[in-house]
Amino acid sequence: MTEYWSGAITFTGLGSGTDFDSVIEATMNVESYRLNRMKIWGDQWSSKLDQVEEISSELALYKTKLQSMDSTNEFLAKSASSSSSAVASVTAGSGVEVGTHALEVKQKAQNDIWSTSSGWDKSSSVITETDTTFSVQYGDDEYTIDVSAGTTLEGFVRLINNDADMGDAVRANIIDDGNELHLQLRGLDLGADNAVTIVDKGSDSIDGLSPADFRNSQQAQNAKFKIDGYPEGEDEWIERDSNTFSDVIDGLTITIHGSSYGETVDLTVATDTEAVIANIESFLERTNAIRDAIAALDEDMELTNEDGEEVDTTGYEVRGNYGMDIIEQSLQNILASAGLGFEYYDADDNTGDRYASLASIGISTDADENSTTFGHLIIDYEELEEALTKDPDAVARLFAADNDGVSYDSEVSFDSSISNMTKPGEYEVEYTVENGAIVSATIGGEEANVDGWSITSVTGDSSGLAVTANMHADGTYSGTIYLRQGKINQTLDALDSFTSAEGGTLNIIEDSYKDIIKNNKTAMEKEEARLELKHQNLVEKYAALEALLGEYEDVNSSLESLIADLE
Repeated sequence: MTEYWSGAITFTGLGSGTDFDSVIEATMNVESYRLNRMKIWGDQWSSKLDQVEEISSELALYKTKLQSMDSTNEFLAKSASSSSSAVASVTAGSGVEVGTHALEVKQKAQNDIWSTSSGWDKSSSVITETDTTFSVQYGDDEYTIDVSAGTTLEGFVRLINNDADMGDAVRANIIDDGNELHLQLRGLDLGADNAVTIVDKGSDSIDGLSPADFRNSQQAQNAKFKIDGYPEGEDEWIERDSNTFSDVIDGLTITIHGSSYGETVDLTVATDTEAVIANIESFLERTNAIRDAIAALDEDMELTNEDGEEVDTTGYEVRGNYGMDIIEQSLQNILASAGLGFEYYDADDNTGDRYASLASIGISTDADENSTTFGHLIIDYEELEEALTKDPDAVARLFAADNDGVSYDSEVSFDSSISNMTKPGEYEVEYTVENGAIVSATIGGEEANVDGWSITSVTGDSSGLAVTANMHADGTYSGTIYLRQGKINQTLDALDSFTSAEGGTLNIIEDSYKDIIKNNKTAMEKEEARLELKHQNLVEKYAALEALLGEYEDVNSSLESLIADLE
């Protein structure tokens, strides 16, 4: 027996023998077609929104990675080595030039160390029977501690080391020579200016701890060395109050371990090819990850029902993917074209950039549809290593140049540009000299300011670009300035526009997807209300029909009974 309950109405099927429950259910299944389509539609757009948010996270990781190598110094990793690690070690930082430097060390920097001549039998030996004081001079400062009667040797060491002032200047130790114990005082800082002096207290001096009782076992001194034969005089040396210093050769940190007086140690700086290739691989890895994420989102949207059948999407517009197309195409254009402001190399004149595009150093897009890396940027390592061997600086510029200006013309020289104002690119400079002075000048076709032989752009994309006119004889001259921006900084600029909180492409896409989901939800609520009303009407309609059929059934039974009686 079939029953269908709706409020107070019950279908039993007893009155007419008709299963109205199944009829209503079948009717509602047909009527729910649009609602089911909306649910699938909403789920798919929610999935798309999740993908967009994942892409947003990928772009954030992309930016962070690129920002760690967005200058040529950061990108072009250098390594440094020493021909004698026993004498000195060296590390290379950003900005250091490739080459070799000769280091000659006369002496290391040392701290001051004093030890008592006489000693004590044990650490618990009492060093004074009266209250007194003990003072040391350290550099320009004097430090004093109070010493109570009955203080032991080990107690005296603790007094010095635990004192807030003296303990930050000198440290005390007990030295056991096998026969007796000696007190050692050592300055904490290296350098000739950090000598330790025991202050003479006269009759108040502690027995065994007067100035005359100490011997200087190590003298405070500066490190002394020469770099590349400088300074030239036999008794002239560069001095530092530390054995580690990075202010002698820009980008190079040197640590002295011993002396090579009379000999030289070679400190060699070279391009770390493996580290540079790792930077390039990291750049391409993140780039390919973004491409994959966008490709997954940019697939054609096909709506299907629960049976896997395609749903008619008439009346619905698939929006948002156009924004991802813009992002993907922008990144593709950046990586496929020559760098902004780069001029292709002219071997005859030896002018231009030796490497102006990724293709010129062996990076291309995998076009093999059967390859697992199809559509990815891939590296021809043999060609890349050859480029790094031939001109590593040119490779670094291709990736990390940031408004790096150059002119290949004798008529004009690049001076400077303003970050975030002067746009990278190629700018024609023209100026006219009359009576030994510039009377007019343009940069990029726009009138420029003139100050002596300096020309500065004040309008347009070249605003902030400053150049120097090299031709001073009367006449009209022209030249070209190339303001170069590498692929990393081009990409970062694009990412900034994609992810901007105001008007960024990703935010527009996310808002669009959210609007679609919201509107779809509103439409679903309206459709659910319509279906509920439809269902209610059907129940009432078939309930009335059930009652009417029941009445007819009763009439029919009565008639059949009367006929039977007549027979």
